[in-house]
Amino acid sequence: MILGTCQFDAHRAQLKNLTTGDEWLLPRAELQVLKLLLASRGSVVEKHKLGAADDEHPALTDSSVTRAVFMLRSFLGAEHEHLIETVKGRGYRLRCETRRRRDKWLTLTWGKPWLVLVILLPFIVLTALHFSENYAGNGPTAPLKTVALSLPSGQKLSLISYSKSKTNNESLLLLIEQLEMGFKQCISTSWQQVYLSLSHDKQVFNITMKGDKLGQSVIRNLKLSDFRQQKQFISQTWLDEVALCE
Repeated sequence: MILGTCQFDAHRAQLKNLTTGDEWLLPRAELQVLKLLLASRGSVVEKHKLGAADDEHPALTDSSVTRAVFMLRSFLGAEHEHLIETVKGRGYRLRCETRRRRDKWLTLTWGKPWLVLVILLPFIVLTALHFSENYAGNGPTAPLKTVALSLPSGQKLSLISYSKSKTNNESLLLLIEQLEMGFKQCISTSWQQVYLSLSHDKQVFNITMKGDKLGQSVIRNLKLSDFRQQKQFISQTWLDEVALCE
């Protein structure tokens, strides 16, 4: 079964990224959630059904189901994480989107130059606005803070944070310190640059990690949401699950 650029082997309980060659043996929660989503592909599956008990395992908690979905999306990558759709108040749905459909759409679109122009025009305008905002006058946006780390293996790592709003600088700086402590637990890591930002409302923490694995450049995007008043994006449990270290 192909999911984006990944291949799912149900018998081996494995997801393999066909682009990078990375393989992931799915834990019980991730395996159960993915199997049930595949079995009902295109339809909404309620959260309690995704976490239902079976003959060998107890039921999963709602938080375990949520975490399993997060980990599956992380492995699928930013380009394909949308395949697992959140249906608010109901559950999750695995989209029926396939590469063939996208290729067919591209073929039809590129056969009509006027349609291509209509589609690309908003992106051209947004790109021009972005260039004007970031490069005109004052030059590119400077990082809020850059932290250089040296791990016991001798590897160098940079944490680079950006902020467009002064209202969340204090919260972002605290998150940088927490993530810095997480990386300091590593002897080595695949990541070399980590880019951080916090949304204006302080409810979404964005992390982009760039590095090298087996001689290939890799990128991992994480988006953490916390709508509580007292927010806790980073915890030791989260650090263990995300596996920052090699």
